[in-house]
Amino acid sequence: MVEPVGSFEGMDGASLVAVLDSLPELVAFWDRDERCLFANAAAAAALGRSAEGLRGVPLVDVLGTHTARLVRSRFLNALEGVGSERERAMFDGEGALRHYRTICVPVRVDAGVIGVAVVLVDITEELNAQAEVARDSLRAARLTERHRLMVAAGSEVMCRLRRALDQLQAPSPGDDPEAHLHRLAEELRSCTRRLREGTRAPPPASEDGMASTTVSTTVSTTAPSTVSTSPLSVDRQDSDGRLLSASSAQAYPRPGAGDRAAGLEAEVFALLDQLPVVVTVWDRTRSLRYANRAAKAVLAKWGITRATGRRLEQIVSEDFLLVHEAYAAGVLRGRTQSFHRCQKSPDGQEHHFQVRYVPRIDDGEVIGAFAYACDITDAMKAGEELIAARSAYAALQERQAIEDRLHASVLQELFAAAMLLDAAARSGDDLQARVEESKRYLQTALDGLSQLS
Repeated sequence: MVEPVGSFEGMDGASLVAVLDSLPELVAFWDRDERCLFANAAAAAALGRSAEGLRGVPLVDVLGTHTARLVRSRFLNALEGVGSERERAMFDGEGALRHYRTICVPVRVDAGVIGVAVVLVDITEELNAQAEVARDSLRAARLTERHRLMVAAGSEVMCRLRRALDQLQAPSPGDDPEAHLHRLAEELRSCTRRLREGTRAPPPASEDGMASTTVSTTVSTTAPSTVSTSPLSVDRQDSDGRLLSASSAQAYPRPGAGDRAAGLEAEVFALLDQLPVVVTVWDRTRSLRYANRAAKAVLAKWGITRATGRRLEQIVSEDFLLVHEAYAAGVLRGRTQSFHRCQKSPDGQEHHFQVRYVPRIDDGEVIGAFAYACDITDAMKAGEELIAARSAYAALQERQAIEDRLHASVLQELFAAAMLLDAAARSGDDLQARVEESKRYLQTALDGLSQLS
């Protein structure tokens, strides 16, 4: 089956629905009267309704009074031709808190805005990674501060221990031996206390936040007013706050299951063309039949201004084709392909894309493929930052473990030296032997402290 070039400029309703339902993003289209004209499968699932049942339902009845009031200003701005983007936290159908980038896009036909497309992109993992980076950075900062305090205390104690060792080896003439040894023992105990206290850094101001979960931290620091208690804030109330009855909820005309875009082909096609998601359609000969505006913008970055109607190998480089050949062959065998692609733009910037190839099937026959590419560069950077932060934190933990063992050993050496000096002062028996042994403990402690510095 070979389709004429440009045939997708007049895609029928079934083709439009197939393209939009294959998108992982949540997509809904609202007319100027704030009625839902179309919702793709992902959006319908998140709302807990059928896609057919959403057509014609007012915004307030879908989102509820409170949420509709929150989004109305953005909706009105989009009707004036001004799009917007923001983050939003919502509970999914399983009660898990998810985070979305919500994009409002004006949909134009013949230079006039006919409605608003709302696209929700799940960025939960990206935000969780950012929160984990912040968490690990805070932990790393605490370990670094502890190391600084330990080094500072160790340097001070080393100077004091060297003086004590010198006094032990060459006491001042006329000093009472017993009092001299007691003073040195007390000095060692004072050094022990200094070392113990020197590693006790005050907790940071955000200590309480450390114990909270990643999602809770994210919500509390972004926009708690936008957290919803259902998939898309559906509270099922009318504009006066009264609960809608079942009969009221069914008061709008419903299309049949196969007619979700019936009579709206031009409007829904405009929606597809203006989505902030790269969408292309290919036939079985691997010729490009359709590219939406986002796709054309990406192609233009590589200097490709004429692609529709051309075969894949005529559009992309040999290296690109070599990497993607297996995926293209797989989708034409009827298997959905999903993979990550890293690519440098002409300006040298590295971009990451999550790509999906979905088979186009007609009467059980694969007639081509839908291709979607979503720029996940920010998410990849967040992941890389998380890996780097965790690696740095792990290295600091390892260093701290070594330092803690040395620190504990030094404390034991100082404790033993002080006990020996006290024993030598109390009893003249074996005084010289005990003093010599305390010197060895002191020297061992000094060697340990030099490793901490």
